[in-house]
Amino acid sequence: MTAVPPIDGNGLQRLSVEAGLAAEEARLEAICQGESQFELLAWQPLDRALVMPRRHERNEGFPEARQVLRKLGWPILFRATGGTPVPQCASVVNVALALRCRVGSSAAHLEWGYHRLGEPWCEWLASLGVEGADLGEAPGAYCDGRFNVRIGGRKLVGTAQRWRRVRGCRDMAMLVHGAMQVSGDPAELVGVVNAFQEAIDDPQRFLAASHVALTQALPGVDIGTALPDLLWRLANAP
Repeated sequence: MTAVPPIDGNGLQRLSVEAGLAAEEARLEAICQGESQFELLAWQPLDRALVMPRRHERNEGFPEARQVLRKLGWPILFRATGGTPVPQCASVVNVALALRCRVGSSAAHLEWGYHRLGEPWCEWLASLGVEGADLGEAPGAYCDGRFNVRIGGRKLVGTAQRWRRVRGCRDMAMLVHGAMQVSGDPAELVGVVNAFQEAIDDPQRFLAASHVALTQALPGVDIGTALPDLLWRLANAP
C-alpha cells in the first residue's frame, strides 16, 4: 500500500523534493489521461536539492559540480521544464496548477497560463497588505523570466509551464508552477546556485538583491494561515 503524504489542514503537503516533482507530474498526467479537468497542488520540501533541466547534465564540468553540491548538502535533481538551477528546501512553498485547455481558445497559449497563475498570486499578496506586487523580469535573479511574481521589482515567485496533449483528442493539458521563497535569506539560496555556476565554470552569477522572501515583505506572516486564500483564488480565477 502506498503511503498517503501528510497534508496540513491548510492544504499544504510536505514532501521530499523528489516526491514533490513526481506529484506534479502525476497531476499533469491525470489531465492528459482525461481523468481530471483541474488539479491544484501545494507542497513544501522536507529535504533540499538543486533542481535543474537535464541539459545541464551535458556540461563537461557537471560530474565535478554534482560532487561539489553534494558535499555542500545540496544533491542535484532534474525537472522537465527549462531555465537555470533552482534551490528547493523547507523555506520554499510550491504551487502547481494543472488544467485541461481547448485548442483554439484563449486558454491555449503560454501568456494566458502565466497570467492564470500570476494574477491571483499578486491579488493574494495585495490582500495581505503587500504593495507593488506584479509580474515581470527581475534582472540578476536565477531562473529569471517575464512572469516572475515580484515585490518592488524583486523576484518572490519563479514560474514555469509544461504543455502536453490530452489522450484521444485535440485538447491540451497545461501545468503551470510557482516556487515562492517564504522565509530565510535569499542570499543563501543564491549562493547555492552560484556555487554550481562556479563548479561548471560558467561566468554568470546571480544577485541576492534581485530576490525577496515573503517574510521580508511581511514580517510575521503565517504561511499556514495565509495559504488557503491563495489556493482558493487560484481555484476560482476565471
